Amino acid sequence: MFPLYDGVSVVAFQCRIGSRVLRGVVKERSQAKATFDAAVSRGESAGLLEQLPAASDVFSTHLGNIPANEKVHVEITYVGELKHDAETDGIRFTIPTHIAPRYGALSSGQATERSSVQEKGGIGITVDASVAEGSFIHGIQSPTHPIAVTMGSTSTSGDADPAMHQASATLSLGTTELDKDFVLIVLTKDTGTPKALLESHPRLLNQRALMLSLVPKFSLPRIHPEIVFVADRSGSMQGNVATLISALKVFLKSLPVGVRFNICSFGSHHSFLWPKSQAYSRDSMNEALAHVETFSANYGGTETFAALRATIENRYPDLPCEVMLLTDGDIWSQTELFTYLNKEVKESKSNLRVFALGIGDGVSHALIEGVARAGNGFAQSVNNKEKLDSKVIRMLKGGLSPHTTDYSLEVKYEDAGEDFEMVEKVTDALEVMLSEDKAVDNPDQKQENKLISFFNENTGQSDRAKPPSAENDTTDPFAHLPKTSVPKIIQTPQTVPPLFPFSRTSVYLLFSGESAQKTPKSVTLRAKSEHGPLELEIPVEVLNTPGETIHQLAARKAILELEEGRGWIYEAKDKDNPGSFVKERYPSRFDEMVQREAVRIGVRFQVGGKWSSFVAVKDNDKDGDAPQPQEPMGDELDYSESDAFEVSSDEEMGDGLFGDYSLQAQAAPVPRPSCFSPASAQSYSSSLSSGAPDPFAPNFQRQTMSAVPFSLEARTSTRSVGHRACMPSNAESRLEGARGPVARLVGGGPAPSAPGGRAQRRAQYKSAGSPFLCATDDDSNEANTCVEKSAEESFTVPETTNEKVHAVIGLQDFEGWWEQSKELLMVMEISGGIGTQTKEWITMLVVKWLEVKMGGERDVWELVVEKAKSWLDGQVMGEGEMEKLEKEVMGYVQ
Repeated sequence: MFPLYDGVSVVAFQCRIGSRVLRGVVKERSQAKATFDAAVSRGESAGLLEQLPAASDVFSTHLGNIPANEKVHVEITYVGELKHDAETDGIRFTIPTHIAPRYGALSSGQATERSSVQEKGGIGITVDASVAEGSFIHGIQSPTHPIAVTMGSTSTSGDADPAMHQASATLSLGTTELDKDFVLIVLTKDTGTPKALLESHPRLLNQRALMLSLVPKFSLPRIHPEIVFVADRSGSMQGNVATLISALKVFLKSLPVGVRFNICSFGSHHSFLWPKSQAYSRDSMNEALAHVETFSANYGGTETFAALRATIENRYPDLPCEVMLLTDGDIWSQTELFTYLNKEVKESKSNLRVFALGIGDGVSHALIEGVARAGNGFAQSVNNKEKLDSKVIRMLKGGLSPHTTDYSLEVKYEDAGEDFEMVEKVTDALEVMLSEDKAVDNPDQKQENKLISFFNENTGQSDRAKPPSAENDTTDPFAHLPKTSVPKIIQTPQTVPPLFPFSRTSVYLLFSGESAQKTPKSVTLRAKSEHGPLELEIPVEVLNTPGETIHQLAARKAILELEEGRGWIYEAKDKDNPGSFVKERYPSRFDEMVQREAVRIGVRFQVGGKWSSFVAVKDNDKDGDAPQPQEPMGDELDYSESDAFEVSSDEEMGDGLFGDYSLQAQAAPVPRPSCFSPASAQSYSSSLSSGAPDPFAPNFQRQTMSAVPFSLEARTSTRSVGHRACMPSNAESRLEGARGPVARLVGGGPAPSAPGGRAQRRAQYKSAGSPFLCATDDDSNEANTCVEKSAEESFTVPETTNEKVHAVIGLQDFEGWWEQSKELLMVMEISGGIGTQTKEWITMLVVKWLEVKMGGERDVWELVVEKAKSWLDGQVMGEGEMEKLEKEVMGYVQ
C-alpha cells in the first residue's frame, strides 16, 4: 500500500517490465480484478492499481508473473488541485510519503499487505516552479524538510537566461527518509481573481468541461454561534499534543464576547469540559485555558464518530453550531462518519458546520478533507513545529461568518440574436428518464410475453440447473438495475459548498454531448444570506486547445462525491413522476445505482476510484481498451492568461503546460527486483495545479508546452542530486536583484542590523542575584534602561515578531484592555518616558503598536484588536478624546 493526497485523480497507470510496456485501462473494480487474475493464470505479466475502499488516500498495486532478475518500473500519473496555505497565503503542495498507523480494522476484502521491499538511502526530490511572465516567484519554503533553492531557473533550464518567474528546489541533504510528508509552499502574487475556463475533450464528441475558480471577497457582520472544539487525545496524538495545545490557546484567546463554547476531548471515550456550552466570559475562558494545559495523549483509541455525534446531539438547537475538529485523522472507519455528517448537515438546514484542522506529520487528508466536505466547512493541516496562528484564526473567522444558503449556478450562452439571450439553470437538468427494462428504448412500447407451460418435456436437467436469467447474463455487474438517463449538465460539487471570504473553492460543470452546443459566455453564482442576496458573474474563457485535465479533475470530484454519499444522483428526480426522487423510487437498489454512476464516469474519462480500478495487461493494446495517445500539439503556444497544469511521464516531461499554477511530481522508491508485493517498485508522476486565481483550482494539458505561467514540477527518486546552497526548513529564498540563476538565500535566523540598531536591543538579565532588569544593546556594555525586578518578571523577552505578538496577547484582559506593566513595555521595546497611564491610553498604545509594527502578523492579532477597539468604543470619552489619544500614542510606535 502507498498514500496519495486526498482527492487526486489517478489518470494513468503503466508498467514497464524489461522492454515491455503494459498500459492500464479503467474498468469496474471486480472486472479489473478478474482481468488481472485471468492474465496471471495464463502466465502473462500483469498489473493492477486499486484504491482502498476504506480511504480515498490509500492505494495498492499488484504485479503478477515478473520474470526473475527483470527490472520493473511502475508509473502512476495523477492530477489534483493545489491547496491554499492560510499561514503564508501561498500555494501548498504535499507529497505523502507514508501511511501512519490508523485506528480500527479493515475488512478481509480490503486488507492489503504493505510492501516488504526495503527502501535504502531515502528518496530525492526536485521541484521546479514557473509563473506567468510579468509575475514573479518571491519565495519557496518547506515547513517539513531542509531544501536548497535556485531562483531564476529550473532544473531543466540549462543555459537559458535567468528569469524571475522561475525557481527550483531540491532537498538540501540530497535524500530523505520516508518518515513524514513532504510539504512545499510557493509564494507568488496576484492569485485572487475568480475565473471560469471551458475545455473541449480531444476524443469524446461534443464533450466539454468548465472549471470555476472562486475566491470570494465580501464582508458580512459576524455571528455569535455556539463553538465546540473537538480535540483528539488518542494515543496516536502522542507527538502532536504540544501543537494541539498551542492551537486551542489561540482559539480560546481569540473568541469574541457573545459566543458560547465548549471543549470535547475524545479517544476510546469522550468527555466535555461542561455538560452544555458556556457563555464566553473571563471565568469560562480561564477555566478552559487551565483545562487545555492538562492535555496529554491518554484517551486510548480514536473513536471520532462517537465524539462528533455526541457534540452535534448536545448542541443548542436555537443557535448556529460551529464544530472545530482537531485531529491527526488516523482512522479507517471514515464512510460511516461522512454519511452521518451528510444527514445532520442537511437536516439542520445549514445551521451546522464542521471544520477540520489536521495536526501532525502523518495526517490522513482523506479524513479531514472528507469531514469538511460533508460538514460544509473547510480543512487545513499543520505539521509539527509549523506555525499555525493564521490557520487557526482563518478557521475561527469561518466559524464566525454568517451562514449562506441556496447556492445556484446559471450558464449564460453567447447571444443567439439581437434580442435573445439563452440562460440555463444547472439544477434544471436534474430530471431524468427511468426505465425498468433495458431493452425498451421507448417506454410507450409494450412487449407481449409468451405463454410459459408449467410442464415442458423439452426442458433438460442442464436447463433446470441454470438460473432463470442465465441466458441473458452479461459481464455487466449492473445489468439488473433500471436504466437512468444522464443529465445534460453535471455539476460537482452538486451543492456549491458555503463560500468563505478569501477561501478558495473550485466548482466544475460537465457538459454532455446533448447539452446546448452554444459557447458559454458567463457563469453566474447566486446565494442567500440573512443580510441579503449575494451574486457574482464570471466571464468564461474558452481554451483553444482541446485537453483532458479539467475533465479528469471534474470526473474525480464527481466520483468522490458519490463515494461520500452526495452528488447529482442523490438530487435527481423522476421526470415521469414530478417531485419523486430516484432514491425514493428505488430504495433497495439505489446504492448500486450510485456505484454504477461512479463507474460510468470513471470508465468514460479513464479516472480511477473506489469502484473502478486500473488493470494493465498485454491485451489492452490490441482490443481497443487502451486510451488513445494525444496528438502532438504542434506549434508552441502561449497560455499566459489560462489556468492549467500538466500531467506527464518522465519521457514526456517538458516545460509543463498552460496556467498560472501547475505542479508535476515523480517518486521512485528503491525496489528490489527479487521480491514484488504491493508497491514493491513504484514511481509516481503527478501534476497538481490551480487556476489563475485559485491555488485550489486545476490547470491542464498533457503535452509539452513552451509557456508555463505557473508550474511546480516535483521529481522524487533514489538518485543523488547535485548539492546547492542549503536553505533550512521554514527558511525562505528571495530573488533580490540577482541576474545569475542562484539568488541569495535568506537563512532561518534574524537578519543582522546596524550596530546600535533597534533590532539588536534585547532584554538582558544581570546576575541571578541582581535586583535590576536592564535592556542593553548587544554591542554595548552600557545599560540604556534598568528597572527594578518584580516577582512576576521571570519571563524571557521574546525574540521573534510572532513570539512578541503572542506575549502581548497573553497580557490582554478578557474584556479587551491592557494595563500598564513592565513586561508589556519590554516586549514592545518602549523604555520609560510614558509616565503612569490609564487603561484606555495603554490599550490604544498596544493597538497602534500591533497595527504599525506587527503588520505581518495581522492574522494572529486581528480578532484581538477588534475586541480591544470594541472595549475602547464602550468607554465614556468626551468629543475628540479618542482622536487625541490616538495621536498621543503614535509618537511612541513610529
